[in-house]
Amino acid sequence: MYDDESTPTASRAGALTRRTLLGVGAAGAAGVLLTAGARPGAFVPASYNRMWDTIVIGAGASGLGAARVLADAGKRVLVLEARDRIGGRMWTDRTSMGVPIERGAELVHGTTVSTWGLIDQLGLSTRRQTSIFGRLSPETPWIDGFTFESWHFPLGAPSLPGGLPDPVDGESALAWLERVGITPDNYPIMLAAAEVDSEQFDVLPAWFVVDTVAACLEMQELSGPMPPEEYGDYRVIGGYSQVLQPLAAGLPLLHGARVHTVEHRPGRVDVHSSAGSFKAKSLVVALPGGVLKHGDVTFDPPLPADKRDGFQEIEYLPVFKGILEFAHPVLPADHPVPQAWDIMTTFSKNPPSLWNGSVGTPGYDGEVIVAWMTGGKAQDLLDLPEAERFQAALDNIRTAVGDQGLQYVSASTYDWSKDEFARGAYPGPFSRRSGLNAPIDDTIFWAGMVTSTIHSSRNSGVAAANATLAALALR
Repeated sequence: MYDDESTPTASRAGALTRRTLLGVGAAGAAGVLLTAGARPGAFVPASYNRMWDTIVIGAGASGLGAARVLADAGKRVLVLEARDRIGGRMWTDRTSMGVPIERGAELVHGTTVSTWGLIDQLGLSTRRQTSIFGRLSPETPWIDGFTFESWHFPLGAPSLPGGLPDPVDGESALAWLERVGITPDNYPIMLAAAEVDSEQFDVLPAWFVVDTVAACLEMQELSGPMPPEEYGDYRVIGGYSQVLQPLAAGLPLLHGARVHTVEHRPGRVDVHSSAGSFKAKSLVVALPGGVLKHGDVTFDPPLPADKRDGFQEIEYLPVFKGILEFAHPVLPADHPVPQAWDIMTTFSKNPPSLWNGSVGTPGYDGEVIVAWMTGGKAQDLLDLPEAERFQAALDNIRTAVGDQGLQYVSASTYDWSKDEFARGAYPGPFSRRSGLNAPIDDTIFWAGMVTSTIHSSRNSGVAAANATLAALALR
């Protein structure tokens, strides 16, 4: 994953206040969105025609993160959201399967990130992903991802008397690995995993894998379980989107308000949307970079050329996420992977990675499996008819389980590149990040353009809100 350069990824800035918690109450904990928002087609209160201190465009993690800080500082804030829900690319679907499923963001990346404070204060249950297994192909053994063996070269470490060679300009990771003498059938599991959450090695630059290979070489003589570490990925039981409820609580929030034009001058913005026009002293634009790159919002006068050029340098990574539901847990009792598994990856398959999306959910007798891939191989899947995507995912599951007759009871997928309010899942390794968040006339501030985790999105919103507060204080 890639974080925006300006966001403090371990910060807990903008944590819940007592007032916010009281505003959520029991209803918020149960999943009710307590906003003052109007649904599409609903009456827009006359009071919304006031002069706001700040308008926030977008009610994803970055927009709500910004709005919460501004509102808690006593500012008059209006949030405009094009969708009929909050969350943006965080979307918990509670109706399609027997348990809530995540169509977008799914994992909390450690207990020190800013979103963990929301989890703690709401008392949400989580499951840490600790049962992680991988293999290069169906013919090779499963390897526990928390053992030193996951760093071993299965055919033996390459002989490098002169040490690892430096990459040359323009050299791909695949070309460098071949030059070093590391072929795909000799990839350590931890090296192979680098292709599953980014681009593939024929596209990635050589420097992307050098440190991983060096670490693998250092661990060849070690075996057994690795020392415990604080970092880990967690799933929120009952749905990730619960963490946004306290951020949205009590905010004036208009759903179905798709912004198309922003008129601006120092100290004043006029925002025109499908729900009407609104004015403010400042603006936080918390839209995905793909939306800005596509030109879905017109700025009058036009933004500086460097800002517009920066939008065009935002590149999104193709992502395939197929979700299959089974009537019962799929692993046989004698399988080498534990029954309460979290991740199984067969790297020769496409999609290669399987997540258990239901383990730890009380009272659920079935099993939800998420099939995952990114980069060019993900695009290959997205180019297939939907039924063939599900078949590719099922083929990997059947092979991993050892049951060629296994059938799912329901399946779902979502292509974020086709979503007109997102235009992509998350930015890839070649996407521009520097300078994108520079404000315009201390009036327009930016958040969430090139973030790829919920905590970095929220942190970017907090940073934008703090910059907005500083600018408002000088007027």
